[in-house]
Amino acid sequence: MAIKPRCFFTLFLALALGLAAHAVQIASGPMVGAPEMRAMPLWVQLDGPAKVSFAYWPQGQTGERQTTTPQDATEDNAFVVESMAGPLTPGTVYEYEVLIDGRKASVDAETKFKTSPFYTDRAPPPDFTVALGSGNYVNEAAYDPLNRTPGGGYEIFLAIQAKQPDLMIWAGNSVHLREPDWGSRPGMLARYSKNRAQPELQPLLASVPQVAAVGQGEFGAPHAGKNFRNREDAQDVFQLFWANPPTVNGLDSLGTTVRYGDAEFFLLDDRSNRDVSHDLEKFRAILGKAQVDWLRQALRESTADFKVIVTGSSALSPSKSELNHKLAESERDDMLELIKGDRIGGLVFVCGGKDFGELTKMVRANAPDVYELSLGPLTARPTDSTRELNFYRVPSTSTFQRQFALMKFHGAENDRQLTVTVYNGLGDQLWTQTLALSSMQF
Repeated sequence: MAIKPRCFFTLFLALALGLAAHAVQIASGPMVGAPEMRAMPLWVQLDGPAKVSFAYWPQGQTGERQTTTPQDATEDNAFVVESMAGPLTPGTVYEYEVLIDGRKASVDAETKFKTSPFYTDRAPPPDFTVALGSGNYVNEAAYDPLNRTPGGGYEIFLAIQAKQPDLMIWAGNSVHLREPDWGSRPGMLARYSKNRAQPELQPLLASVPQVAAVGQGEFGAPHAGKNFRNREDAQDVFQLFWANPPTVNGLDSLGTTVRYGDAEFFLLDDRSNRDVSHDLEKFRAILGKAQVDWLRQALRESTADFKVIVTGSSALSPSKSELNHKLAESERDDMLELIKGDRIGGLVFVCGGKDFGELTKMVRANAPDVYELSLGPLTARPTDSTRELNFYRVPSTSTFQRQFALMKFHGAENDRQLTVTVYNGLGDQLWTQTLALSSMQF
């Protein structure tokens, strides 16, 4: 029997609407990863299977458009795809778009990135700003405590975006795996996916390069370390959701480095080799010998003026808290002595994973004073006080609210300075301090 024209049109419209309803879309991102001078990783997560590629071009020059090789977004990897854009030109702003099955995807954010500057023997070091944060908790009632709401203040990501940093570094606890999550890879993937899709986060991901250090939240169990049965899953999922630089071959951890301008950031892994089960303190480890050896060598090889060590455990606090490296005192003291013996200048520590913030200043004999910025939470619940006895704490730097920090590297070539400023969730300044590079050198 022939189909009447009106019936045929109705059938066609129903099929078209059905296909549109099931069209694959972006679930989170896109995200710009670790910046390089001639390449940039681009990341995105979809809500279903598809072929994904990225088109990119120098800002305002669409005639120079290039496209990455299409990749499959698969369920095994939570429909995540990471591609490398390049070769690029250093210090150049690029625009980009996401292509799903060859079609431009809708993105409600500015999609652009800037490659790292190349100035050596050509110009003075550029001024630039790095945002720092830790402790992101996205609520999900089915898995949260019954008597309180742990997360909130997600507008903080918009406040960070408004500061227009050149790079953002997450110093641990970018997610908080719950007990139902950490027992399986699917659980971990679900938690990361939930966190990454937070609406206020999307504009920041799309235009500011992002890198992250691993912390307790990414492993899940409070004391999880080298003997955690799902250690490999935790490592794999962390790497899947962050477009970090490659980890060091043969180093059984997620440690890596990223360079921007005249600063190099050493992202340490305080979980993969963590072993604090020994009764004898001298056998305990937070980083593990291999990672400490690598850090020492990487610091010695670095040509950067500023060397920033980022970790989920405080390196300088004298308190033997579970969140401080002092818990493995021998390893920690040996590391600090080795760094001092190598006469590493321009050194600053950053730690995340705490529910309050502070600045620590360690005075060293026959060496420059060294500082550590401890970050309170971005969106997790902060504490209103601390029992940690830190006699190195700089007065008036304790902060007991949701926060982020900016490190501004600035000044003339012979007078470089680092200004550290901590802000609340609305972007209002809490405290600031400027350190001269000359005072950080041997």
